[in-house]
Amino acid sequence: MTRWILVVDDEPDLELLINQRFRGRIRGGELGFACAGDGIAALKILKARPEIELVLTDIKMPVMDGLELLRKLEELDCSARKTVILSAYGDMPNIRAAMNLGAFDFLNKPFDLADLERTLDRALRQAERDRQLKQDEERLSALEGEVAAAARIQKSMLPSVFPPFPGRSDLDVYAEMIPARLVGGDFYDFYLLSPDRLAFAIGDVSGKGIPAALYMSVCRVLIKASAKVGRPPADILRVVNATLVTELNSSTFITACLGILDVSTGLLEYALAGHNAPAWIRAG
Repeated sequence: MTRWILVVDDEPDLELLINQRFRGRIRGGELGFACAGDGIAALKILKARPEIELVLTDIKMPVMDGLELLRKLEELDCSARKTVILSAYGDMPNIRAAMNLGAFDFLNKPFDLADLERTLDRALRQAERDRQLKQDEERLSALEGEVAAAARIQKSMLPSVFPPFPGRSDLDVYAEMIPARLVGGDFYDFYLLSPDRLAFAIGDVSGKGIPAALYMSVCRVLIKASAKVGRPPADILRVVNATLVTELNSSTFITACLGILDVSTGLLEYALAGHNAPAWIRAG
């Protein structure tokens, strides 16, 4: 891939010197050079050719000088594009102004061509690193958006309206899940199997993140589907385990607690699959 450099200078001899110095790399397709005689011409080229990664510009030029060009480059918002400034020897105020405007480096005229080549190569390497960093940030931002969407989906799958049975005085349920990360493998669920039979489940998938959340979703659905058939809690967990054991990878496991409460008698039947036992808090 050709790395493109824009040379901005009102002295035509500079273009000739650069073509002579870099002729081998130009022929080999490694580098390409475009030229402009002032800042306005440079801006037109830059807007039309986004592939240009580096601008080599003199400070003192007619029509639009190098400092004004730097200000305009800031407005183009291309942080990966680097600028190297050419200035008269000892012109420190303008050099400082250029560096404050974001110039990557500077060279004093007359400059050594070998030093020019080293400086341009270093600027191009930094431009490549900055471009890669920007791409990584964009990928990270997209991933964060996907994770946030997964968290919203995960939360929407769990019961979230409380009190869930506003017409009943004999039964109340509340639940809340706070994942260690944006998404995780913890889950809870509850539902009436009949007017007097409440099923509830609590589970935890090993690990964190989206893989754990996916396993959580599958496990929760399997438990609910098996409970609707009318099996006792221990049988339900055996059926779910037999299904999951063929699907989980060898480093993943799920613990769960499943209970069925007979509201009319107060009898609770529950089963544990490696999970903490439930706590019974008596009145008072």
